Order: sequence, then C-alpha cells, then structure tokens
Amino acid sequence: MKLIGTFALVIAVALGSAVSVRPAAAQSCEAMVEQIDEMLRSADLSQEEKDQVMQLRDQGMDQNSRASTDCQTPLSEALAILNGQ
Repeated sequence: MKLIGTFALVIAVALGSAVSVRPAAAQSCEAMVEQIDEMLRSADLSQEEKDQVMQLRDQGMDQNSRASTDCQTPLSEALAILNGQ
C-alpha cells in the first residue's frame, strides 16, 4: 500500500510541475518584449521606425498568446531595428 501512495505522490508532483512550468519560448518572448520596451524609452528612431517596432512587438505578443505560433521572429526584427540593423 505504501508503494501506491508514493507512486500517487510522484504522479501528482509531476503533473503539477508540468502544468506550472511555462514553455521556454514563451518566457524568452516575454523577456524580449521587456527588452524592446526598455530600449524604446531611449531609442533615437524616426516615428516610422518606432511605429514599425511597436507593430512587430504587438505581433510578437499576439503570437506569444498562441502556443502554436512563433513569437520570436517579429520580436527579433523589432530588436534589430532598435539596434540599428
């Protein structure tokens, strides 16, 4: 009986961990958005470039909310603009 209780506890912990851990890509995208927001505060960009960065940022955030899409591509493009590339 003790073995069944231990097994049930292990399963419960594993399931709880799986549910609470967010995918690395989602965490990475959120970090990229924070970086974009920080860089925008002091960026020396034209209004057109700022608008483009914000559009890419918003697109990345939208894609981040959907598990099957890639949020890093538009966010990387926004960071490239902010870095003058």
